[in-house]
Amino acid sequence: MKARKLKSGKFNVVVPYYDDFGNRRQKSFTAATKAKALKMAQDYLDGRNTIFDETTALRDAMRCYIDTRKGIIQPTTIRTYIILAENAFKCLQKTRLCDLRPIDIQRAISIEIERKNKSAKYVKNAYGLLKSVLKMFEVDINLSSVNLPKVVRKPTKLPDFETIYNIFKGDEIELFVLLAAWLSLRIGEVAGLQFQDVDEEQKLLYVRRTIIPTEDGNKLREGCKTEKSARTLQLPDYILELIKAIPHENETDQILQITPRALYGRFKRRVKKHGIDDMTFHDLRHLNASIMLMLGIPDKYAMERGGWATDNILKSVYQQTFSAERIKCDAKMDSYINGIINHQSVEQLKEIC
Repeated sequence: MKARKLKSGKFNVVVPYYDDFGNRRQKSFTAATKAKALKMAQDYLDGRNTIFDETTALRDAMRCYIDTRKGIIQPTTIRTYIILAENAFKCLQKTRLCDLRPIDIQRAISIEIERKNKSAKYVKNAYGLLKSVLKMFEVDINLSSVNLPKVVRKPTKLPDFETIYNIFKGDEIELFVLLAAWLSLRIGEVAGLQFQDVDEEQKLLYVRRTIIPTEDGNKLREGCKTEKSARTLQLPDYILELIKAIPHENETDQILQITPRALYGRFKRRVKKHGIDDMTFHDLRHLNASIMLMLGIPDKYAMERGGWATDNILKSVYQQTFSAERIKCDAKMDSYINGIINHQSVEQLKEIC
């Protein structure tokens, strides 16, 4: 291979190769130095010439599995897989697939459990990736004796809506907290909202895109977490006024002008300052669900509002969006929260609802 110097001062190497169909192709590599350009080209060739089979080390097999799934599964899942491949089961990463034994995997699981800040869910996800890799490489291994730690769900006592509202009233992130607690938006959906998603005349909010974390950073994705997550919501006047107060130049501007991570951090700092240590931004959706349960809103409409999808929904909720019953449910929810905002008593709220 030869490296040629470009007018920009950088060095370029062109690598010819043949694809799986016998067609001649080439790939170009450019770097600041001649040595780096040559190394990039050689690394590429080494990768193309690598034969993946049962003699492949687990670390390389995981990378191969992830590469074959790009473009097929969600970028957020790819990002999770990359993190797991780099950090989980380090004691096994250099082990060949054909040399893996159930006892080795069990020992690796025990080591992961003992590591600080590694939850049972983390270990379960890492083991799931490992099993998928073994299956793809057709490794004959009996894993029936492998045991995983139980995922223990820590009960969280959520504050009521009034407490949350009083904490964030007038705060710079009040709108985004209400979008989650009142309208049940996920943090990615909050970040994905643009001004064009707001119909001021009809007082509607269209939830149709989300911000997702990927290996290349945050990306705006058209569409939501699931098909049923894309939804249309009636927009309460209080939230509409908060949105209208945000200056913007274009309808495609994001309503949230900070990153989801920054929003999450500010939320955690505010609630912790008020003595609420273990509440996450996603818990605002749980709070929303609890209010709907308390108000007796039927599951069908609760799932429609929150964009939840379950097997017991026999018909698409979009066929009856904003039916008479749905409008009543929205009004019931809005009356309850507006009552809190307007400082009505519990007795008055019960009469309204």
